[in-house]
Amino acid sequence: MDNIAYLLDENSSPWARAMALVREECSEFGAAFFDAVGFDGFCEGYVCLTVPDSFRETWLNSHYGALLRKTFASVYGSDFVDYKVRVLNEATADAAPSATAVQISKEVERRILASKARASAQQPAKKPKENLNLYEKYTFDNFVEGECNFTALKACQTIVEHPGDAAMNLLLVYGAPGLGKTHLLQSIAASLQKTRPELRILYRQAYDFLRDYSAIGDAAKIKDWGKVNELKQKFSDIYEHCDVLLLDDIQLLKNGLKSQERLSMLIKYMSRMGRQVVLSCDCHPSKFKKLSAGEKPEKNSLSHELTADLLNPLENCVGVGLAEPDFNTRMALIRKMSEGIPFVESDREEICRYLAIQPRANVRIIEGLMNWLRAMHVLNNVELNLANVKRMHSTPKPGANIVLTVDNILESVAAEFSVEPRVLCSKRQDAGASIPRKVAMYLCRELTTESLKNIGEAFHRDYSTVISSINSVVEQLSKDAGLKRRVEDIRYLLES
Repeated sequence: MDNIAYLLDENSSPWARAMALVREECSEFGAAFFDAVGFDGFCEGYVCLTVPDSFRETWLNSHYGALLRKTFASVYGSDFVDYKVRVLNEATADAAPSATAVQISKEVERRILASKARASAQQPAKKPKENLNLYEKYTFDNFVEGECNFTALKACQTIVEHPGDAAMNLLLVYGAPGLGKTHLLQSIAASLQKTRPELRILYRQAYDFLRDYSAIGDAAKIKDWGKVNELKQKFSDIYEHCDVLLLDDIQLLKNGLKSQERLSMLIKYMSRMGRQVVLSCDCHPSKFKKLSAGEKPEKNSLSHELTADLLNPLENCVGVGLAEPDFNTRMALIRKMSEGIPFVESDREEICRYLAIQPRANVRIIEGLMNWLRAMHVLNNVELNLANVKRMHSTPKPGANIVLTVDNILESVAAEFSVEPRVLCSKRQDAGASIPRKVAMYLCRELTTESLKNIGEAFHRDYSTVISSINSVVEQLSKDAGLKRRVEDIRYLLES
């Protein structure tokens, strides 16, 4: 019991002192994040911590690991070795808790219940739920996970598990158009509707928020005070009484200064009441110009601008980004989107790979490509084998004069093998230079009309060396499946 008292004594324990030092170094979000971090004891030089889920374990280690080690070393001195993190929801159900853990758990539970009781006393009466108008296909099950969106996906799934948790409130999902922001926000809404039916979920586009709040000002301009009161009450019923607010594309509020001010007030109110807010925008908050009080956005400007009132909470929130799809994600997206397209089955995997090789800026471009191939099959009765897909996909636009050159091939091969293009033309004979050089010569012979003499001159080699290199590659390709796959991928990229 002495140990229990020590753990819970916030005035004298090393843990409390360490947390006080950590919070001094953190932003407002960082301080809130550590509310979810628990202390499991100090054992054999290790500070034992607990977090509710694996997402927060990753965030803790990547964002606060160095700060924690520095702080624990200053508090525990030479006894400190390192810290360990235990994820609470991954603990086995049969593990018998220690007496200390049971007592601490009861104390924590008592505090949580008291906090909830105070919050519920301030909660207004529940209003009827809104019709969310969600896209049926926008669910977590249909979201293709990849390196480009892994963190954002896990953050959104964590919101479903712990809506309103201070460490993840507010959450901002940012990224260029077409990368999946709306898909993720609507997936949160769809999942919460199933798992937490008692909650009032509100999904809105920023334009909806702007329209709803601007209507109050429009009514005030014509002095229709009855209408003003009616619209104010309607706005309050919709936005202030929800448990989870999901607001999409807030950069569209750029010209609505009053709407931005109202949204910033709503964020503070919902955070104080323990309700979840998730926003999305098309770039990181640091890319926005911060408008000071009274400053207006530039007319007809394409720059990103938000008021300081709204931008301040965005700068301190949990921000998770979506990036351009990488090759593996493009491959997974094309496989999924092409399930209903009648590719020749024996060519299906190679067609997907061929289409995935070329970088695509966003998911919408990939979806458009799939729709186009489907239309070509339906309208023109084209058999979708690899040869036909290549022919249709690589057809240049009218007026375009695209000629594949030795330089194009040299640069593409160098990029695939992670070497500088000049290395392929150098005198280096190690495998890191000779293999990509031979591959480049081979592809120049296969894909251009250049003579062997001209190819040799481009690589500072003579005619006989080019022939020998090409023959060597042909022999290697028959034996080395990995090299054959890389050469085929370069060929796909050049052909597309």
